Amino acid sequence: MAASLLAMVCGITRKSKKHESNWTELDRHREALLKLRDDLTALAGEDARAYDLLVEAMRRRKERKDEESEMQVLHALRHATEVPHTTSKKCLEVLTAAERVAEIGSRNAYSDAGVAVLLAEAGLKGALMNVMINAETDKDPAYVAGMRAEVQALERRAASSARSTLTKLDL
Repeated sequence: MAASLLAMVCGITRKSKKHESNWTELDRHREALLKLRDDLTALAGEDARAYDLLVEAMRRRKERKDEESEMQVLHALRHATEVPHTTSKKCLEVLTAAERVAEIGSRNAYSDAGVAVLLAEAGLKGALMNVMINAETDKDPAYVAGMRAEVQALERRAASSARSTLTKLDL
């Protein structure tokens, strides 16, 4: 939704002769944002499949209690961690694009850009919650520590980007 809103802001701004000097850049951002929208939509479906795979692997582990079923759970758990991790990085890309769109976008669409920022940040935070819930159950302390550090770094970058953009929008 955030990427779609920002693409819409680019489209609205692109119609204004007043913003003609930014038309090429607006077109570039719009295309990138539409790609991000499609990627994020696909990731939502992949996240649901990853959850189903994890539930199935855990069910098999209860039934068989062998090394193979344990490895299937680990593989499914890692996949269920990586999908929202990828999602969070895509949300950060949306937030990064929002900074520039806020600078060159039409003032008439500022509220749309502001809502996009809030949605992208919420999406990132939600995805990172799933990352940590899944990562914390992993038995590899180095993997857990690495994911925890990555989550903290992504949260800091997202918060900074969101603040910067909302300030530019004067919202």
